[in-house]
Amino acid sequence: MKTFLLFSLAAGLVLPLHAATQQPATVPGGSAMAFSGFGADTPGGRGGRVIKVTTLAHEGDGSFKAALAAEGRRIIVFEVGGVIDWQGDEVTLENGDVTIAGETAPSPGITIVRGSLTVSTHDVIVRHLHVRVGDGGDLKKAGWQPDSMTTQGPKVKNVLYDHCSSSWSIDENLSVSGPRVKNGTSSFVTIRNCIIAEALNNSTHPKGPHSKGTLIHDFTHDVAIVGNLYAHDYNRNPYLKPNTTVFMANNVIYDPGNGAIHFAWVPDEYKVISDPMLPSQMTAIANLYRMGASTHAGLKMFTCSKDAVMGTAKLYQRDSRVYGKDGELLWDGAVATERSQIVPEVTVVDQPMLEPKGFTPLPVALTEAFVLKNAGARPKDRDRVDQRIVNDYLARKGRVIDSQDEVGGYPDYAPTRRKLVVPETSAEVDAWLAAYRQEVEY
Repeated sequence: MKTFLLFSLAAGLVLPLHAATQQPATVPGGSAMAFSGFGADTPGGRGGRVIKVTTLAHEGDGSFKAALAAEGRRIIVFEVGGVIDWQGDEVTLENGDVTIAGETAPSPGITIVRGSLTVSTHDVIVRHLHVRVGDGGDLKKAGWQPDSMTTQGPKVKNVLYDHCSSSWSIDENLSVSGPRVKNGTSSFVTIRNCIIAEALNNSTHPKGPHSKGTLIHDFTHDVAIVGNLYAHDYNRNPYLKPNTTVFMANNVIYDPGNGAIHFAWVPDEYKVISDPMLPSQMTAIANLYRMGASTHAGLKMFTCSKDAVMGTAKLYQRDSRVYGKDGELLWDGAVATERSQIVPEVTVVDQPMLEPKGFTPLPVALTEAFVLKNAGARPKDRDRVDQRIVNDYLARKGRVIDSQDEVGGYPDYAPTRRKLVVPETSAEVDAWLAAYRQEVEY
């Protein structure tokens, strides 16, 4: 089934089961989402030393955690594949100028479980990494609330998440965050070609049910969200707070609960924030939203929280589509000012407010096939979790869950190993890494 599915997407054949339309003859690879700006062109650790991860152990010499803690410009590569159990640790990457090259791991790649990864520094590339927090299993404890992956802090600038898989978070799956201070929080961050799915709902979060996809926190700016699959996150797909600027194109949002693309202003928070509330700004092009089993009846594509007021958000959108639970096309938002899937509190504008340089969005007719082909870690060699999520999308199955145990539990892949021979020059290392990406990307 896996081989047939990937061939069908690559060839642009009619998608099986409930696919809405016949796809164009050619579905491009992930490089179609390439552009400059928004942190996407950060060099990461290019030109630095290469650090090998040689063990799946939680910590110690040769561990992933040790490579993250190292200082200086560096590229992290993996001679091992399998599951790394962080045993409840919420790991923070504090030293910048780093590339995490998960593509170098042998199949099934690197999966982090029972832990989270926070980036609190500058110039970081995270590629081909699975982070699946979950409720902790035998470590389960009330009040545990990590994201799977997030940025956090005033030093965050120029960060690229590319071809990652983030699931089973207790708070958000993959977020851009910080201290909510003007000019003092995360900026220039790209989330590209990722699967952001199955954030846990009624789990260990102290607030109770809390299945969330992506939070774009107050004052974060120049965030690009392109080519991703959001699936079975109850809301925040994504969620924009005030004073944020976001470009969002060619994403698929499947089976949200009570919020797809969501804007909010919480008045009580701005009683203690010194800067005024200014509307979030989103340019949204060629995104596709499909209702599922968990979706509230009548949920619009663009919504606001109950505290929102007129002017909470400014939105430019075009070429959007919304499909109902039975596959019917509910909205074809080809014209920028069409509003039937936009709540009144959002101000619609007729010109884009921000766009990456050198990027031409794919038409929405191609968004679904592109995302199903390219999203997530190692799309040529998907692990069983990502493959199930994609297959469930095609079958119009799946729902918001409360525990990883409802969908097969934590993965338990047999460890794998291969020796890496690192080239001598920086240019040779660049080409060497590109070759590994070709093994796992289209």
